[in-house]
Amino acid sequence: MHSVKDIETRLQGMEDIKHLLRSVRAMSAIRWRRAKRHLSIAQDYADRVDAQLGMIFAKTGKGVSERIAHQAISSSRKRTVGLITLTSDRGLCGNFNTGLVSKAFFVEDILKKKNKDVRIISLGGYGERMFRDAGYDIFYSEKIPRATAVSFINIRKAFAHIRDLYETKAIDELNILYNRFNYFGSYTPKSVQILPPQFSEIEQDPKDIPADLIINSDPEELKTFLVWEHLAARLYLAFIESTISEHSARLQTMDAAISNLEERVAELEIKYHTIRQEKITQGVLEVQSNLRDRKKKRSKNL
Repeated sequence: MHSVKDIETRLQGMEDIKHLLRSVRAMSAIRWRRAKRHLSIAQDYADRVDAQLGMIFAKTGKGVSERIAHQAISSSRKRTVGLITLTSDRGLCGNFNTGLVSKAFFVEDILKKKNKDVRIISLGGYGERMFRDAGYDIFYSEKIPRATAVSFINIRKAFAHIRDLYETKAIDELNILYNRFNYFGSYTPKSVQILPPQFSEIEQDPKDIPADLIINSDPEELKTFLVWEHLAARLYLAFIESTISEHSARLQTMDAAISNLEERVAELEIKYHTIRQEKITQGVLEVQSNLRDRKKKRSKNL
């Protein structure tokens, strides 16, 4: 049976843990709101890029340079698919990472059945460790800082390296695997192909294009620039949605942990008061017993 002192020590330790959990929750809440603001800004930028790209397509057609679409040419050799996995750098977010890595294994099995090799491109330290522990070789990895802000600059740096892998034909296709944000506490692992590029959703009615539109740059160069900007924006949007999903998952995990801790604290407090009351009762009984003994002794003396 625990002593009162032992229970007091455990209760103090649980209070310290609760303080830590609340601090983590508060930081995740701040980062979740910040990422939500960045999402609306990034969506607006991506829409503007797509609008510009739609005008260029309406003027020149959807054909892109061989440097971008070269992988669409049929080839007898085994194709290599780069799979970008967007995981977190830290844990304490439920099954956010494990669910995504499991989905990566599932996607890999499907691609292998199509006679394709899969190369893991890990953007997130936690996922990288999980893949390595599972015996996978990481084709390319990079940690994107998430503590202060979701930065398009860091995504551009990572995307520049990935673009080089594609242009040098180190990979033939490129997919993004990320946790798509549905609503608070809900996200779905989703795999999206971005290379070779597909522009079925980018449509522009020629009637909506100003008749006096002037394109000072070379149309093909401008198209190439906008295509890569479109793909970088898609990766950025996926990264932000992944970040929002991560922090919402961590908020839920912290809430569950705090709730569970409070239940254990309540149980310990009941046990503490029970033991304390038993000691008080025992003390009262001992006092009463001593009084009886004294009365008996006095009666004998008399």
